[in-house]
Amino acid sequence: MAQDYEEQVIVITFGKPMVDIFEMKSVKEVLESGIYVHGEKTQEFEGAFCKQFGYSHAVSVANCTAGLHLAHYTLTKSINSKIKKQYEVLCPAMTHVATAHAIELAGLKPVFIDCNADDGNMDVEIMEAHITDKTVGVAAMHFNGIPCDIKKITKLAEAHNLYVVEDCAISLGAKVDGQPVGTFGQFGAFSFHPVKQMTTGEGGMVVMNDPSNHDQLAVERAFGVDRAHKHRKIAGLYDVTMLGFNYRMAEIPAAMGIEQLKKFSKFQKQRKQNYFTLASALDQIDGITIKGGQIYDERSYYCLIVHLENMSSYERNQLSFNLKKEGIQTSIYYPHPVPRLKYYAEQYGYEPALYPNSISFADHCLALPVAPHLTENNMITIAELLEGLIKC
Repeated sequence: MAQDYEEQVIVITFGKPMVDIFEMKSVKEVLESGIYVHGEKTQEFEGAFCKQFGYSHAVSVANCTAGLHLAHYTLTKSINSKIKKQYEVLCPAMTHVATAHAIELAGLKPVFIDCNADDGNMDVEIMEAHITDKTVGVAAMHFNGIPCDIKKITKLAEAHNLYVVEDCAISLGAKVDGQPVGTFGQFGAFSFHPVKQMTTGEGGMVVMNDPSNHDQLAVERAFGVDRAHKHRKIAGLYDVTMLGFNYRMAEIPAAMGIEQLKKFSKFQKQRKQNYFTLASALDQIDGITIKGGQIYDERSYYCLIVHLENMSSYERNQLSFNLKKEGIQTSIYYPHPVPRLKYYAEQYGYEPALYPNSISFADHCLALPVAPHLTENNMITIAELLEGLIKC
């Protein structure tokens, strides 16, 4: 007899934190030190992150959403708050809601742009058509670890005096012509959520080229306090020079991050091997197309997204459920175009005709795991079960 839904045993999980004794030892050191915030680990993590990935400056934060919010807030803080909602930021329709939330939280209006049909990144031609005298910035998200057309985006931004914030949440390690993502705009923000390319349990990093932007964010992430603990001659004596937030990264996640950085190359190698093994096996199956499947160079392999030809959203969901019954966990990137989500639909209205490619990703695609906790044999299993269920 088949198991009930609640009793299903997932053998192949979509993501799993890859931590071991080294992270545990590092965290134990923090616990024993008694210094859980404002310590040396966050600074060490920031320095190691910059050195490993080629960034000039980095500010660790509580999570990627906090980093994105800080970026948009910092770049538009000079705009009078009473009129700020008149100003627009071009935002992908096919992205995690955090990309849009960061714009909203900064007091700005997101204007949603459809993605291209192949890799899910924002369609730059549509983006260009939506630039008006109200546009102040662009949220450039690198979808599924595949860099968007960031060179064209930044060129357009410069021509129209717009800022660019890169959402690099799932693109750590990706590059464009050898240049790491996050360095093209004014800011780039990364996520260290448990299923990302590396994890700190929860956390994020904001990178930037301009040292003044670094100094600004470093103060804003910690209440706007004018001096760090180590710079206070008298404990508890400080001033607040600007509006700020409680977006600091704590010492425990930073300690985890330091150890995760040492394993990143190994993680990425396994992700890439898994991706190509799965892609090769899927090539033999009729009725599916790999999204972004022709893009190999300089991407960061996060998951493998397939378009299920001639399947309704209900049939796609049923397929996902049936795979779960077989012990395989899948996901959807993303379940809705952002403007179809209730909050944004009620705020700005929703016109499906504006987002056909985003709707296709949301309703007819399935994300398959390639994370480093899995093996190439797991990839063969996924393909075989997927083929069998599609043919049923």
